[in-house]
Amino acid sequence: MPRHRYGGGLPGIVLLSCAVGLFAPGGASADPVAANTPVPLALSPPMGFNNWARFMCVPQTPLDGRSPQKYSFQDFMTDQGRGLVSTGLARVGYKTVVVDDCWMQRDGDGQLYGASHWSSPRHGNSTQPGFARDLTPYVADLHRMGLLAGVYNTSGALTCERVPSGEAGHQNDDARKFSGWGVDFLKLDNCGAPETSLEGLFGQMGHALGAATAHSDRKILFDESAPAEFGPTDPLKYQSMQWVRGLGQMWRVAPDIATTRLDAQGHPMDDPWVVHDPARASLDGVYQAFTDTVALSRYVGPGNWNDADQLLPGDNGLTTAEERSQMGLWSIMGAPLVLSADVRRMARAPDDPHLKQSLAILGNPRAIAIDQDTLGAGGYRILRDNPSDDAGTDIALKPLADGGFAFLVLNKNAQAATYDLPMSRLGIEGGQQCPLALTDVWTGKVTHVAANGTVSLRMEPHDNAMYRVAPAACMSLKPSGQITTVQAAFGRPPLCVDASRGDHVMTAACSASPAQQWVLPDTRAEGPIHNAAFAGKCLELDTETGQVRMAACHAGAVTQTFRYHLNGTLSAAGSCLDVAGAAVNFPGERIMTAKCIAWRVSEIFSAPHHASPAE
Repeated sequence: MPRHRYGGGLPGIVLLSCAVGLFAPGGASADPVAANTPVPLALSPPMGFNNWARFMCVPQTPLDGRSPQKYSFQDFMTDQGRGLVSTGLARVGYKTVVVDDCWMQRDGDGQLYGASHWSSPRHGNSTQPGFARDLTPYVADLHRMGLLAGVYNTSGALTCERVPSGEAGHQNDDARKFSGWGVDFLKLDNCGAPETSLEGLFGQMGHALGAATAHSDRKILFDESAPAEFGPTDPLKYQSMQWVRGLGQMWRVAPDIATTRLDAQGHPMDDPWVVHDPARASLDGVYQAFTDTVALSRYVGPGNWNDADQLLPGDNGLTTAEERSQMGLWSIMGAPLVLSADVRRMARAPDDPHLKQSLAILGNPRAIAIDQDTLGAGGYRILRDNPSDDAGTDIALKPLADGGFAFLVLNKNAQAATYDLPMSRLGIEGGQQCPLALTDVWTGKVTHVAANGTVSLRMEPHDNAMYRVAPAACMSLKPSGQITTVQAAFGRPPLCVDASRGDHVMTAACSASPAQQWVLPDTRAEGPIHNAAFAGKCLELDTETGQVRMAACHAGAVTQTFRYHLNGTLSAAGSCLDVAGAAVNFPGERIMTAKCIAWRVSEIFSAPHHASPAE
């Protein structure tokens, strides 16, 4: 059974003005130079196509009357590339065509070649042809179309489909072959390797790519899946977030995204928006993938991208509203935009109402501009007002390079809903005389609202409202929203830090309570933490008892002077906030102070931030 898979592409070029405002360009903490290249790569989130989520290793038939028995895996991938060009998706940035598992075979000489047949040991053999042994002509075809070429492999001996062609022991030879073929992108999965060896295996591959391309102008973007191997309560997950950033440019952080299963008549059997089927518990629905990925948004910056897995707009079973929400959520997070749908069908059926809307969503220039924004900040969740995946509202915000920001309000309900959003909920400070210009990402319509005003929204089931807010000199924006613990498991809601009691702070199910709305110091600065329910009070550590409480603010008090760190810790007075008893899965546990211990999951929190915090 496959473990965690991921895909990617190289960034489309989006030119944005870099006006001085609330967020200065370069504000995100990132190292765009990694072991696999001495030059920066992926300064904006990668974009492209990957066949896995939609097709896996299942042979497909041509759409133009060619004989299925002569229709190769290579033909199929080339056709998807042609579809990206003819639909205009390549023009707006979807340029990298990544072939996933089953494209390869390793012969007796130990060398990697294109597989002779489109098949896998796990799904059975096929008589349809696979790839040419030498991928040079295939890669050249993509390059002639203005596209880039990506390939897949895994860190162990067997791929996730059990093809005996993994990278273990072959990193240097394969890296030289990839470079010789002209490959632009390598996706490296986890299968076939013990967890304890992942850092070494991924490190060997990253350095092998760097050596193989040292004298070439064509560098290979390295897409790693190491963090996805470890669950949210495993300290190894957060340790791996440190070393993957020095090796490559993007990394999967959670399970595969689910696509709908079809019955014998071709009708959907379940919903890829949220996976409820226990038999598919190893997969994330779209909303669950957002929950898993936004928890790590502090790691995002130019050359450093959390991969939330593939986009599903098209023929994957989502409604148009759900497709719009996935595109919005991925863009607000600054996630790679990697499509996995039948682009051939999109190109051949321009009048299909659903596919036409799917193309418009994927090509929305305002959403793409937010995703590709040059600041490279990771969007964070301000509010989850209900722990359910199927009820309530979420709000997320992303700072932008021009000094403005974007925000998204998500309706999780299965029915239409209205929502009145006070602009102050976003962390905005400004009065009635401070008008803000809001551009609707989906319609382009511009409206104006006072900085202390309210926006009334109506959203269809699983739909969203998404706006870009222009910078304004009369407005300031503070990192504001919920502080959450690590999740109990993939796809599970986190708990929120709650100050309702005042005399002590505890964990609670996330809600719209003002006692869960925190205002933090500016990112990379230290200072007091305020709470919306306690005017004039600050979060304070009691160094004698270890208690954490709300107390009257005292300027400069070390017990009220906090710093948020990249590893997720919140520290003051030489101590870290800690969930008592390490009981991160249980509401009602006290937040205490404790000695800061590296990778202790009870000391790791997701908090509002306007750039990646310092190490």
